[in-house]
Order: sequence, then C-alpha cells, then structure tokens
Amino acid sequence: MDEEDGMGRRTRDTVTVACANCGGQDAIQIEITLPDDTEVRFNSCHRCEHRWWEAGSSVIDLNSVLEKARRR
Repeated sequence: MDEEDGMGRRTRDTVTVACANCGGQDAIQIEITLPDDTEVRFNSCHRCEHRWWEAGSSVIDLNSVLEKARRR
C-alpha cells in the first residue's frame, strides 16, 4: 500500500520475495501497469541474478510481457 512518509514522498510496504531458482530471500519486486492495464511484477534475485515476471499468481514469460507492452 502506498503511503506518504511525512516529507511528501511516496513509500511502499516492503515485500520479501523468495527466489524460485536459489531460495534467496533478497530478491526485489517492481510492480508495473502495462499499456493494456495488465498489472505485472518484475522480480530479480540479488544472489543468483535470476529474473522472472508475474501476473496475478502466475509466472509469465518475457515475450508475453513484451507483447502486452507493445503499443498498438
């Protein structure tokens, strides 16, 4: 959930993301809304550099993200 930090900056709750590849607990997650209004999450593991995309509760491949992101 977005909140203001008292200085006018937006902050988000911290989410711990576990890497499905190595089990590391320090992956980052970035939420993105694509041009077709699909909400996706990009994840990247600091330990093993594994990267993956999610939409809802499913893992999706990069080609799907790129297709949805393409402006028509």
